[in-house]
Amino acid sequence: MGADSWRVTEVEKWNTSHFQAYLKAEHERLYGVPYVPMPTREPWKAEAGMLGRWVGTKRKPGEYGPEVTKRFIDLCFAEYRPTAEWPGVSFGFMQKWMGRNLQRAVAEIRAEEAAQQRREQQAEIGDDFY
Repeated sequence: MGADSWRVTEVEKWNTSHFQAYLKAEHERLYGVPYVPMPTREPWKAEAGMLGRWVGTKRKPGEYGPEVTKRFIDLCFAEYRPTAEWPGVSFGFMQKWMGRNLQRAVAEIRAEEAAQQRREQQAEIGDDFY
């Protein structure tokens, strides 16, 4: 899988590698500095574990899935304002300090799904019904 495979793969099929590549690319684009995961003994592995718990792995479904996870990340990126001391943001930081965006992400996706379901039901009924 190439570093840009997230660009051509449907979000619902993203795995931790897609998310890490997305975080790197978007971070660089938005903030102009390299992406760095939270400092731990093995930062990339730790971050992959955090993402795996949210997104899921081959063996275990995730707590939120790829769509919610991506929406959460995008909301965090949109909200974060770099400073001289903290020029970037990591997924671990997002989880710890920006967790309120998880509820927003879930609510937005559920509202979109409900609207889509209403449109599909309306299409099934058709305009002739009214």
